[in-house]
Amino acid sequence: MGGMGGMVPAPGQIRAVLFDLDDTLVDARGSWRRGFAQAIAELHAASPALRAVGSPEAIYDAHFRRHSEAAHRAAGGGEWQERFTREAFERLLAEQLTPDPRLAARLSDAYRAAILEQVEAFPDALETLEAVAARYPLGLISNGPGQLQRSKVERFGLERFFAAVVISGEVGVRKPDPAIFGLALEAMAVPAEAAVYVGDNPHHDVVGACGAGLAAIWVNRGDWGDWPVEAPGEGRAAPPHVEVRELREAWVHLGVG
Repeated sequence: MGGMGGMVPAPGQIRAVLFDLDDTLVDARGSWRRGFAQAIAELHAASPALRAVGSPEAIYDAHFRRHSEAAHRAAGGGEWQERFTREAFERLLAEQLTPDPRLAARLSDAYRAAILEQVEAFPDALETLEAVAARYPLGLISNGPGQLQRSKVERFGLERFFAAVVISGEVGVRKPDPAIFGLALEAMAVPAEAAVYVGDNPHHDVVGACGAGLAAIWVNRGDWGDWPVEAPGEGRAAPPHVEVRELREAWVHLGVG
């Protein structure tokens, strides 16, 4: 879709390209929804009360996601913790059936396992990494628990593309804090002004990358609407340098393809 808030460095000036993981390279949101449906399939089939609420996917959209986000907010945000998922199942069962902490714990375990089974790479992710890696060193910066994010990287063999992998749960700082971008750039010995960051989240990725001095390519597959995207406490921010609808559209801005 072209430039918005400035210019991406010319290909001859770019020394590294860094990527986000969830919902940029892999479909995390889809895996959460599909994983929830898999985790509660047996309970849903056996429970007329749950079936009356809707399909597993509808229950995720209307109830479970709201409960998990509420648990996260109640903890003050920050790094995602496994207990938020358990608490969301506890709230769901109490709301729709009957309180059952043991069942909630079992469903939470099943859900975490199902997410990894259900996660998929976007169709243009691997070809994009191959094309861009042929010209530039690549880095990966991801928010999330280390074990979970590493599992996704390993599942699709992504580690072979990256000179640096920085995961918030392992380093104690998360996007949009400029410090996490600095850790990746330091590992790659590349200055911020010579790096481009590619990510989907307007606040974690675009605001974070721009705040750290990198050019930002925003992969907006339609989940966020149009810029400016506002979030509570975030306000408006400078737009990304480039907005694209899919990864392959970023190739021309990086001088590859």
